[in-house]
Amino acid sequence: MAYKTASADEIDSVVPAEYGGMWFFREPLGCEHLGMTLLELEPGSKGKPHDHAEDGQEEVYLVVDGELTVLIGDEDDPESELSLSSGEAIRVDGETWRQLSNEGDEPVSVAIAGAS
Repeated sequence: MAYKTASADEIDSVVPAEYGGMWFFREPLGCEHLGMTLLELEPGSKGKPHDHAEDGQEEVYLVVDGELTVLIGDEDDPESELSLSSGEAIRVDGETWRQLSNEGDEPVSVAIAGAS
């Protein structure tokens, strides 16, 4: 059985610590098809608004701790604003625009899985 382990302590965050942190596990784990990311957002912080229309990557956001706000639809006029708590998840297809944020008073931790 082949396996590989990785820790956020060993991976550089792509987000400044004042906003939380974002650690990409795909390369350290040697994943070929699946992207795995840990996102932590401090209160008042927002993730990058984006879609994956070019690569078709669907993503699943699983709230590990805290409360996550997800805007879905269009950057100028989002169609939906969802609030997810610990243990709740949402799947978003590649073509759909989304932005994650922490509107609460406590940090939020989110496990993100993506594949195309």
